[in-house]
Amino acid sequence: IPRDRIALMNPVRLHRAYPALLLTGCLLMSGCAANTADLMQGTSGLAGALPGGDGRALAAYKAEFNANALAGMDTLMLRTDEVWRRDNRTELARLYSDKATLLTPDGKLLTGGEAVREYVSAQLPTMATLDTWRDEFGASGIMTFMYGRYDADSNEPSGDNKGIHLTIAMRDRFNWQIRSKVYLSFDGSGVPTAPELLTGDPLPVSPDSIRAAFGVRALNGQNDRAEWQVNSYFAVNSFISAWQYAWNNDEFDDAVAMMAPGVVVRFPYDIPAVGKTNAAYSLQRLLPAVGDVTMSILDFDMSERLSFCLGTYTLNAGGQELTGYYMAVIGIQDEGPELRSLVFSGAGANEGSTEGSLDFH
Repeated sequence: IPRDRIALMNPVRLHRAYPALLLTGCLLMSGCAANTADLMQGTSGLAGALPGGDGRALAAYKAEFNANALAGMDTLMLRTDEVWRRDNRTELARLYSDKATLLTPDGKLLTGGEAVREYVSAQLPTMATLDTWRDEFGASGIMTFMYGRYDADSNEPSGDNKGIHLTIAMRDRFNWQIRSKVYLSFDGSGVPTAPELLTGDPLPVSPDSIRAAFGVRALNGQNDRAEWQVNSYFAVNSFISAWQYAWNNDEFDDAVAMMAPGVVVRFPYDIPAVGKTNAAYSLQRLLPAVGDVTMSILDFDMSERLSFCLGTYTLNAGGQELTGYYMAVIGIQDEGPELRSLVFSGAGANEGSTEGSLDFH
């Protein structure tokens, strides 16, 4: 990859993302209307009360919003635990969004709620328990994300596995559903995914594929909600491209500046890291020796000031090629976008690398 260029997600190529483009995208991602949910997610420190409210400061509304979202996410995880412990297929149908994507512990990507539900249903008889912990959490609008550890206890000798998970949930009316989930197994790979559930990776996300979900009129640019999502996708695409540029050009300081204070990461060839300082140490161990990375977006969604993308990556280093999947969570603050989480599979987590290892100093 030429040093002065960076590959944008399909279908075009782009020079390094410009701040003006990122700022425009950030405004679009956070929404133009000053609604209550948007105000609650702001970081400007306003002390006044919301118009028509009960006199409480904005910070109190934000705290209540986050508490309610956290309670909803915890309830969703308890429902998930109930499904695994009791083989509850009735509850299973309500756990996953129709647009769900799932990266299984053995490194297979499943797309669509039907395929995900079939996978979980097939796994239920083999699993005794699935315990999930929460180490980091964030919410905006109708989207939340949760990062933490998991421990799967199987009824089969080789089925036990443990590692970390990154879960995206979205609220459908009054219930939270899993929109996307990544398991990165560090200890065993679990029961293999049935081959008949695998259909290959979906096509990369594109503006037209986003518009298509909103109907025929949206394909002609006649749906404001669709255009809002398209512009949000462009902003996320630009942010990921800027991250790739910083990585591929060994611009360590620029990469660290893109991270949120509480960022959680798992880079190839390294262990998970929680917090900006630990994430910076992890990244410093990799650059510049680890080589260039290319990333594509296969799945994307957003709400208010939070978005996620899931895709494939290829890392070329010293004649080795590592391929796998990644998931990124991007938050929008008043100052601009920031990386809330970024995890990569492969090299010890859902292994997908060639033989050999890199020598870091």
